[in-house]
Amino acid sequence: MFRLFLILCVFASSETKATGCNETMLSITDWSAGQAGEEHVEITLDVQSHAKKQIRMLKAVAYFYDALDVPLGAIPIGPDATIPAGGRYYEQLTWPAGENLKRLLHLRKQDVKTATCVKAVLYEDGSKETF
Repeated sequence: MFRLFLILCVFASSETKATGCNETMLSITDWSAGQAGEEHVEITLDVQSHAKKQIRMLKAVAYFYDALDVPLGAIPIGPDATIPAGGRYYEQLTWPAGENLKRLLHLRKQDVKTATCVKAVLYEDGSKETF
């Protein structure tokens, strides 16, 4: 049930970047997409943290756009990601392939832009931030 809710929330927000978020705490340094059955895409993300403290949990989304700024889709990052301060995090997931997200399989990497939105973060020291 939670996964269905998360899927609906992410796709509802995939048309435009969300407001009220930190867009600089995380960045996507690399990504890849591959076919995972007829209805799914396997996506790998290499995420760089720009946080000054270690992250132990976060509510964040990665966005994909083509070179003409047409939204391709959005996928969650985490939520139980442990990312050292200034460190990297690698995530691999299989995601339902909407028509736009399937374009990741065929577009040149240089024709795809990424962005991130961090809504909330729990640091290793127990402190929290929401945006």
